Amino acid sequence: MFLAFIGTSCKKSSTNPTSAVSMSLKFNGTAKTSNTVAADYIKSTGTLQVIGKFGNEGLSLMITDIKVGTFAVGDIVIATYSTTADFQNTYLGSTGTVVISSFNSSTVTGTFSFAGTTVDGRNGTVTEGKFSAKVITQ
Repeated sequence: MFLAFIGTSCKKSSTNPTSAVSMSLKFNGTAKTSNTVAADYIKSTGTLQVIGKFGNEGLSLMITDIKVGTFAVGDIVIATYSTTADFQNTYLGSTGTVVISSFNSSTVTGTFSFAGTTVDGRNGTVTEGKFSAKVITQ
């Protein structure tokens, strides 16, 4: 009984929810999730780019003057969602928001949503977006 008590009382969790790398969103209503996420911070310009890959599809958020706060897509955020590697199928965000919940030298977390249009005029929406990524500083 004493050993069981020591074993359970000293057990520490091996998971750290703040260090998990993930991204999820809905594109035109279809849910997407990924653990392939990268965040590249260019310290000299204060710019952060977060990229998520969903099979052949991908999302990019580029935020200038990065800090915790809310940012407008089309203002200081460039947001894109690509359904293929072809530029013709890339939706460039024109309206929406990115919320940076936490940002430090090792991790960044946030939420996002935006509406975008392809070069040939097709419309698409990204909703319920959220991410958590490890930061790589350049």
